[in-house]
Amino acid sequence: MDLIFIADIIKPHGLKGHLKFFFYNEGSDILSDNELVYLSNDLDLLELKIENINLVSSTPLIKFFDINSRQEAEKYRKYKIALPKSVFKKDDDTLFLFDFIGCDVYFDKKLIGLVKDVVTFSGNDLLLVKTDKGKEHYIPINKKLIEFFDIEGRKLIMSNIEGLLDIC
Repeated sequence: MDLIFIADIIKPHGLKGHLKFFFYNEGSDILSDNELVYLSNDLDLLELKIENINLVSSTPLIKFFDINSRQEAEKYRKYKIALPKSVFKKDDDTLFLFDFIGCDVYFDKKLIGLVKDVVTFSGNDLLLVKTDKGKEHYIPINKKLIEFFDIEGRKLIMSNIEGLLDIC
């Protein structure tokens, strides 16, 4: 099953098993539409059922069935929340950040490397691109920089960002 990571669990909140989490896409209501989610910490993959979710507080909160104390919730600190790729409904005009993963990235006509992941730092979305020499670069995703994107052909052409690849 292909999973898409959508949030990081930060820490427990309160005494009854609630967890604070950081949503990668703050405007999304995808968790409200799904009652089952997956939690992963690179070692474990767990399927949990959502009991309650609060997206309107300053830090979103989630409560799972069978996690009823702060001590139980503490076990899930630093887990990531994921959903199956199949729950993301899209039409021909919809584009998700995970669509970039696995694409070849070009600056103008020069191949830079392959998108290994999309990460979010301080609200900015970045492509993690690995070159054929093994170097990794973070490249900002900005609509103004994207010249061409072929999702079927797995090709992304961006405007050259002068000096960006020299930083790493």
